[in-house]
Amino acid sequence: MMSPDKATDEGYPWKEAVATGLRSGLSTTFRLVRIIIPFYFLIEWLKLTPVLGWLGHVLAPVMKIWGLPGEAGFVLVTGNLVNLYAAIAVMIPLHLSIPQITLIGLMLGISHNLIVETAVLKEARMPAVRLALLRLVSSGIVGWLVSRFLMGG
Repeated sequence: MMSPDKATDEGYPWKEAVATGLRSGLSTTFRLVRIIIPFYFLIEWLKLTPVLGWLGHVLAPVMKIWGLPGEAGFVLVTGNLVNLYAAIAVMIPLHLSIPQITLIGLMLGISHNLIVETAVLKEARMPAVRLALLRLVSSGIVGWLVSRFLMGG
């Protein structure tokens, strides 16, 4: 191994590593932006229509279990069906409180990306549907317990 004081461009391919890291980072950023931007603008657009309010009103009784507004149901559905990045994009324009964001983050940490992960579990010959239901139920129970402390419910 070469000592750090003798490191040269030939001894350490740091330029290649930096270039590879930058390319990889930019590629990941663009993939995430392609997911996040459409979801963000969809919610912003829905805020201009009566649809978001109406659907929020429909979801409110269920979301009340966790002390969340009805519109937070969009975040949970998106995170569970699509992925966490899409859920973040949906969450931003809703202007939720820090405890609400924390609670949603905790719940989605348990049950997220269910479609893809259930397919992976199926391929691994695991009881995929049972595990998906376990994740959803666990998310709901943990969310309910934690909401008692976060929201004082």
